[in-house]
Amino acid sequence: MALATDDHVESAPRVIDSPIISADSHITEPGSTYVDHVDPAYRDQAPYLTDEPPDGATFHVPGMRAKIHLGLHSAAGRNSDQLAMKGVPFEGLHRAGWDPEARVEAQERDGLDGEVIYPSVGMLLCNHSDLDLKKALFDGYNRWIAEYCAAAPDRLFGLGQSAMRTPEEGVADLEAIGAAG
Repeated sequence: MALATDDHVESAPRVIDSPIISADSHITEPGSTYVDHVDPAYRDQAPYLTDEPPDGATFHVPGMRAKIHLGLHSAAGRNSDQLAMKGVPFEGLHRAGWDPEARVEAQERDGLDGEVIYPSVGMLLCNHSDLDLKKALFDGYNRWIAEYCAAAPDRLFGLGQSAMRTPEEGVADLEAIGAAG
């Protein structure tokens, strides 16, 4: 998500009559995304967030060796000298990354009418080797992103995820994602 950093952007006249939709925006999943929305049978395997020095906001994914540091997952609108992968506390991340009301405010400042929103942590979960767990995590994410987008369904367009264990399941996932909004 591009966040306006110059005062003149907000006051600039709009020269395009068509809706302006950002087609490559990302969410910053909060710590509750998976733990609170995954099937309870998988809760002890869900990614969880820690937020302590020196790592800052970091997701840990049981079954995956690498940690997911959120510092660069919320870098839009920041100067390069302000960027850091590690050490950024969750409160230092753009609120618009996880709060739909703040996101709509940012869209209005940036002159956007809507955004197609991709997962961030969820993209890395595509590499998880446990397909059943991946299915449960993606279903949990899909529930969370549907709740997030319900705050402004005419402006927030979240992309769901599918573990696609079979073609039939992939089709069913797409149908469920569509039905969720």
